[in-house]
Amino acid sequence: MKSEKVEGIGSIQGGEYQTISIDGIGKLKGPVTARQITVNGMFKSKGKITADEMRIDGIARIFRDIKVKSVKIDGILKMRRASLNADKIVCDGIMTSNREVCADEIYVDGICSVSKMYGDSIVLKNNYDKIKSMRNPIPIRLRPFLKLYFGRDISVEHSFVDVLECTNLEAEGLKAKVVRANNVKLKGNCIVDRLYCDGQIIIDDTCKVNNIFSNNQKITLKKEMTDMANATLVKILDLYKHGKIDADEAEKMINSIRDNLRIEDGSRKGDFTDLPWEDDGKLRIVAFIGRKLLKKGDPDSTSIEVKYDGEALDIECHGNLSCSDVKGNVSAKGNVTCRNVGGNVNAGGNATCENIEGNVSAGGNIHCKNINGSVAAGGGIHIEK
Repeated sequence: MKSEKVEGIGSIQGGEYQTISIDGIGKLKGPVTARQITVNGMFKSKGKITADEMRIDGIARIFRDIKVKSVKIDGILKMRRASLNADKIVCDGIMTSNREVCADEIYVDGICSVSKMYGDSIVLKNNYDKIKSMRNPIPIRLRPFLKLYFGRDISVEHSFVDVLECTNLEAEGLKAKVVRANNVKLKGNCIVDRLYCDGQIIIDDTCKVNNIFSNNQKITLKKEMTDMANATLVKILDLYKHGKIDADEAEKMINSIRDNLRIEDGSRKGDFTDLPWEDDGKLRIVAFIGRKLLKKGDPDSTSIEVKYDGEALDIECHGNLSCSDVKGNVSAKGNVTCRNVGGNVNAGGNATCENIEGNVSAGGNIHCKNINGSVAAGGGIHIEK
């Protein structure tokens, strides 16, 4: 199998090659298949390229599709009306395409502007300091004509991808219209219009994502909420420092900020803010069918049997209740069985207790040792002597 090398100015015909090396100015006139293609000078291809390995240190202008196992770009790869399909793509230089770039692994640490990008694992670094250190990556005098030359907008601050789809994405300095990925990590001033992700999403506070579509609850968004919390925390500490609030008041205010942040990121699972009672410390024993809260009077609530061990302040139960000592009041939709009650007892069924300091009202029978308040029963009343 032959090899071809262009050191001055020359053309390469289509065919099969062991290696193709461009050190001067070369032009490909037909489709080629090669083991290795190296571009150190200027290369223009109007033929389809199939190769095991391709390395671009110079400037390559491509007008037909490329299919390679791996490609390494340290120079400029400009594709017009051409797609790139590879197993692995590493770009430390400049890569542009107005069609598709597809690979299992894509790693960009330079300048990238493509219409569509597909892959399994995609990492877009956009190392601004590294780009600036390159030898005239984008000459200043050419910047007004960049879009005309490359066919797309390019920037040293952002990687431009119109549509990006992959399994895992890690990006900084990405500007995209649509991103679809299983797991996403964005930082470094990324700008995304629409993000679709059902896995883990991590976005730092320098990024802007206009719309997030996800069924996943594990979303970390370090945005305005964190900034507002930090600013409020400083104000609270200043108030405490100047003696305008005491330590207990400061602690309550700080805990409130912490709780709000937990609610925002979903870490306080089981918290409900739309329940029909105040957060007053009372023990309430209820049941849900799906998201429907069973209330007094619901037919299903009478079948609930609750046993509670331990001392409680007040208890409200929408079914039958069995408990020990209660400091305050007891209310139940069904039967009540308790030891000592420091307040009132209201039962929809029978009430069986030892000592009741307050009043007793029951829809059924009342059986107690001692009652200090009034008694009302729909059935019989039995007081032990």
